[in-house]
Amino acid sequence: MPSLTVSRITKSFTTGKTVKTVLSDVSFDVPEGETLCLLGPNGSGKTTLLKIVSSLLIPDAGSVAIDGRDVLADILGTKRTLGFGSSEDHSFYGRLTVEQNLRFYSDLHGLSRADRERRMGEMADILEIGAILKTPFRELSSGQKQRLLIVRALLHDPRIVLLDEPTQNLDPNFSARLREYLTSLSRPPRPKTFLISTHHLDDAQKFSDRWVILSKGSVRFSGSVSTELRRNPGMTVDDLFRKSTEAVVPC
Repeated sequence: MPSLTVSRITKSFTTGKTVKTVLSDVSFDVPEGETLCLLGPNGSGKTTLLKIVSSLLIPDAGSVAIDGRDVLADILGTKRTLGFGSSEDHSFYGRLTVEQNLRFYSDLHGLSRADRERRMGEMADILEIGAILKTPFRELSSGQKQRLLIVRALLHDPRIVLLDEPTQNLDPNFSARLREYLTSLSRPPRPKTFLISTHHLDDAQKFSDRWVILSKGSVRFSGSVSTELRRNPGMTVDDLFRKSTEAVVPC
């Protein structure tokens, strides 16, 4: 059974008399321990879909399930199972230090003091935030804030991790270390499942061979990139992306 199942998700937003469909009949699954990259141009619905998967938004139609159970049936359980890091997140407290922010969010997840200190220690070393723990959030650089978003997504040790543009504002060296670390987390004995959105093809290739490409809210490609390229000699990943996102009839 897939760890994460997205089934026929549709979502629209209404402004005045205008209705805009941002997702239309989107379906895919992600088995336990696998990484799926969600790609598409800006405005293709990637972030909206991640918010629906995390239960922050309710779809107009369709469902999201973890191990066969609808995420909306047990929202508290969903929050324990999922970690979500988005560069659009503005919920950190500017006057609080990095350490104070992380303690606050670990308390929301119900971590014991021992687990909180252990996880914070691990994250401080691996994601290189040790030197900024006493720094107020508002004084951080954009790259440091991005690191903190990822730390918070992983802090409660979730089984499934959703990351929206995880390498945004990060330098190439740290981005490479981050990819290596996330890859290590998908291995046994406790493999995590990742759903990662990006519009950078180079990032996506390094994270996973399995992609879902959205354009104007619809799935235009779903499957193994390497298999698709073997089926089409001479095709490149750029060609695949262009083929999947150009000349799409609006929803």
